[in-house]
This record gives sequence, C-alpha cells and structure tokens, in this order.
Amino acid sequence: MERTGKDGLEEERDDGRDILPELRFADVLQQRPAAFDSPLQILRITVAVTISWAIGFWVSPASFGIFAPLTTLLVISTSVWSTFGLTVQRVVGTAAGVLLATLWVSWVGVTWWSVLVAMLVSLLIASRLPLSLGGQFVIPTSVLFVFALGQVTWEQAAWRVVDVALGGAIGFVALYLPPPKPRSRPFEESLESYRDGILSLLGHIADQLEATRDPLGPDVMHDFVVESRTLRQGAEKSRQALVALAETTAFNPRGRGVRHELAGDALKLRRLASIGIHVRSIAGVVNKQYDREWISPALSEETLVSLLRELVELGRFGLGGPGQPVGPGDEGEVERRAVALDARLRRVADDLVQARPSEVLESVSLVGRLQYVTDQIRDFDRPPGELDERDEEP
Repeated sequence: MERTGKDGLEEERDDGRDILPELRFADVLQQRPAAFDSPLQILRITVAVTISWAIGFWVSPASFGIFAPLTTLLVISTSVWSTFGLTVQRVVGTAAGVLLATLWVSWVGVTWWSVLVAMLVSLLIASRLPLSLGGQFVIPTSVLFVFALGQVTWEQAAWRVVDVALGGAIGFVALYLPPPKPRSRPFEESLESYRDGILSLLGHIADQLEATRDPLGPDVMHDFVVESRTLRQGAEKSRQALVALAETTAFNPRGRGVRHELAGDALKLRRLASIGIHVRSIAGVVNKQYDREWISPALSEETLVSLLRELVELGRFGLGGPGQPVGPGDEGEVERRAVALDARLRRVADDLVQARPSEVLESVSLVGRLQYVTDQIRDFDRPPGELDERDEEP
C-alpha cells in the first residue's frame, strides 16, 4: 500500500505485505512435493491413482499407461497451487527428456558413450532451467527410461508424454474436487511459538544476570546467547508457514476467507520479527557489557534486571501469554503498563546522562533499545495508518 509523502512522492507503507509470496508462474516452477499430512489426502491420492491407472491403460497402447498413475502419485500435494506446479514441472521435464532422448537414440543407438553424452547434456539442460531440484531430475530420469526401453519409436515417445500429461491432469482434478480447506492454525502456532521464544529470552537474560556470581572469562558467553541465536529459526519457521498458508489459497475457492486475512497475518509477523531482532540485539549488548571483570556498566545490573522483568510482563499483556493468540488482551492495561515503563526508562536515561556521555554511551543505548521494544509492543495491534499519522509532525 502506498501513500503520498511530504515531498509529494509516493511512499511504500511498511504493512508486511512484502513478505507474502506473489504467486507468480516462476514460483510455480519451484514447488516441491509435500509430506502426506492427513488421512483424507492419503485417500484422495489412492482413489486418484486408481482412476489414473484405469484410464491410462484404457487409452494407451502396450504398457505406457503406467506413466499416468505414476505421475498422479508424484504430483498430488497439499494444495491446488503446489499440485499445479508439480504437474507443470513433470510434464515439461518429461516432454523435454523423452523427445530429446528419442531423437538421440534414433540417431546413434544405445551404447555406453551415447548414455554418457545424453546424461551429461540432460543434466546441463536441467541445471539451467528455473525448476525445483525434483523438477530438474525429471529430465535425466526421463532420458534413462528411454534408454532402458531401447529403440523407441516416435509414436511410443508421444504416448509417454501424453500419459504423463494425463496423469498430471487427473492429479490436479482430484485435488480440486473439492480442494483442501486452507488451515491457518499451523501458522498461528508457529507465530505463538516465536512470541514465546522472544519473551522467554528476555526472562532468561534477567535470570542469568541474577544467577551469575563470578565474572565470566573473555571467551565465555552467557547461556542466553545460544537461545538468542536460535530465535532466528522461529522467525523463519513462521515465515515459511505464512508462505505455505498463502499458497493454499491460490486457485482455491475455499480460501477466500483466509485470503482476506493474509495481510493482517503478514503484518503480525513483520512486527513480531522486528521485536525479535531488537530483543536479540539486547541479548548481544548484555552479553558484552555485563558479568565482565573489566567492565562496569553505568546501568546497574539490578536496575536492568528489574527493567527486563517489567518488559516481559508488558509483553505478556501486549503480545499474549503461552497458549494465547498473538496480540494484546486488555488494550487499556497494555497502554497503562507501556506508559509507565516508558516513563521509567526515560528517568533512568536522564540519570545516566549526568555523567560524561562517553562513560554511559553503551548503557544509554541499551535503555534506548528497551524503550524501542516497549513502543513496538504498545503499538503491536494498531493499523499502519494510525502509526503513520502519529509520527507525522503537527
């Protein structure tokens, strides 16, 4: 979404939409098979493969009908979008591999060196195509099948391509009648887990500062540093879950309701990821400045622990507690706690700057990070427009 800035130019509003997939044709070619995740999907695949077997051997000569059910088995995925992508990759890859290999075999025959040349060329071609790894391997696999069958005719090659296209079409139709209903719960669970990891990290920083009695060695890190590094995995897992959710709504008439909520989901992830980044930076600063024999931070350890615990409490009200949806509960309570913590942080900063700036620079910077996270939690559920208007000059 765009708006006009003060200079008259169009500005891009940071509403999280940029992390949603665009669902372009190029993205279709990157789809990969998904695990069987439900009994209904297994039943759907079983019925589709059986139908594909019957139709394939009914319309095809000899044993070429086997390629229809084999294709159906390999292309049915968890969504209409991914099934379409796998079908396109398999049909294109099979057609390219079979037709080129048939031309090569009809020209030079089947010898060890013709296999060598065919595999080399097919792998080079596959590596240059914008397909997933599975889609790329379809081409050399199709070439090997041609050599395994020996001298094949152009009619046989054409039937094989037809059977693959038939199997892909049956797989696509089987998933579309009816299409699976998009499930937003996996994304919500990943977002809740990421939220819990962020608040847990803040709490563990406070706990370890209290528990550490002896200074740490120069090469020794606090335990919470490892937890901070793994927090990135939570953000990536949530992003992948959001992309998967968006893909399940493509070409899916049952996904209209979820499709309308995707922008809000993306905004939640964007804001939570921003909080996660700043919390990780807080962990890095604390690890560097505290429990070191040669450093005496201007911000006392006791004060920092108290501020961290207060920030965790604000996070539980503003982002939700364990087992709760991500978002604020009592907005009035969130506002009250955020205002109180902000005021306290500003008093702490005022006290710090009474000394020489160079002596308190790191501590003031740390207080600023805590204050920024406080603001992010306070504004977590506000629409982007309200945030923009609040930041504009009167």
